[in-house]
Amino acid sequence: MKYTLAPVSARESMHLLGGVIQTREKLLELIAELDEEDFHHKVHDFPTIAGYALHLAQIEWWWNNMVLRSNGMSKEDRDRFYFQEKQVITCPDHLEKSYLLSRLGEARMQTREFFYALSDQEFRRADLTIVGSDGEEMYSPEWVLYHLLHHESYHLGQMNMLRTWINGQREKWDHFNTPYLSL
Repeated sequence: MKYTLAPVSARESMHLLGGVIQTREKLLELIAELDEEDFHHKVHDFPTIAGYALHLAQIEWWWNNMVLRSNGMSKEDRDRFYFQEKQVITCPDHLEKSYLLSRLGEARMQTREFFYALSDQEFRRADLTIVGSDGEEMYSPEWVLYHLLHHESYHLGQMNMLRTWINGQREKWDHFNTPYLSL
């Protein structure tokens, strides 16, 4: 018996990127199943599913611009991704799913473009630093990609848990609005 994660590509970065893509597909499936109300529904003190979605887009955008590309963050980026000074997982109620899906897609396209251009040697080389840091901590693109995969998987589990709680809290009563009830 043989167990593998996915078909291995010629380059190691593409193999790990495949795992990141599979995780994102699961996230998009979950989001597609939710209406806008459930997307922003608050359960106790937990962030909303929309909050987690925005957080995932923010973090991926941050790693792309502050470490992988060393571009830094523009004011436009901070505004578009709703970055706050203090790292909190939250989402303004007025943001629609389509807006958050666009931010997730925008961040993912940056990630894919970066890793498609890497050789295996560049993928493993730990020579990346955070823009504006003292340079004591160095990251390899491999570590960044693994971190993004782990981070998204972790929050995807939390989002699935929230969806289960939301379904238990708010049953859909549409079946009571059928014309057959008047018979």
